[in-house]
Amino acid sequence: MESPVYQRQQGARQAEQTFDNFRVPPKGGSRDARDAAHAWTDARATFIWLLIYGGTGNGKSHLCNAALRALLGRGVSARLTTAATILQALRTGIQDHTADERMQGYQQVPTLIIDDLGAGMKHPEERGSEWEWARLEEILVYRYENVLPTMCTTNLQPSELPERIASRFNDTAMSRIVHNAGGDYRGQK
Repeated sequence: MESPVYQRQQGARQAEQTFDNFRVPPKGGSRDARDAAHAWTDARATFIWLLIYGGTGNGKSHLCNAALRALLGRGVSARLTTAATILQALRTGIQDHTADERMQGYQQVPTLIIDDLGAGMKHPEERGSEWEWARLEEILVYRYENVLPTMCTTNLQPSELPERIASRFNDTAMSRIVHNAGGDYRGQK
């Protein structure tokens, strides 16, 4: 198992977020999302792209952390970030002339987990500007064309994602889309 410091450097947040302690309510709802994320981390997985979508507070970020920890535990080079962090890094890169290197870093990391795709993006409806979606699309298209494992979570419906991004997640030979139908459990802690 990789050290906690290394895990933090790769984007891990809360140490207690694992697949083993992911709460699935008795009525289900989030069981499919947990099972898909766990399967995605398996070296024998039949898909390398995963999109988990659903409401706020139902454990999507927990699943991102659990997936990262499982991958790092197997020695897989993986990185967890948020869409907002990527966009902020690219904006900083424009200012300090490192945007290309930063973009390549996200494109070429062997396994990438992007949490909160579309959340907090600067758009009147918080769904993202054209520039923001174009940058994320650039990363995701590169990763798709180079068959690089990628997991994303979003509060948006798949139909609300830009067409070129949604199309890649709809490729059933390579991808899975899973609805996390669980409710917001933050107030239940």
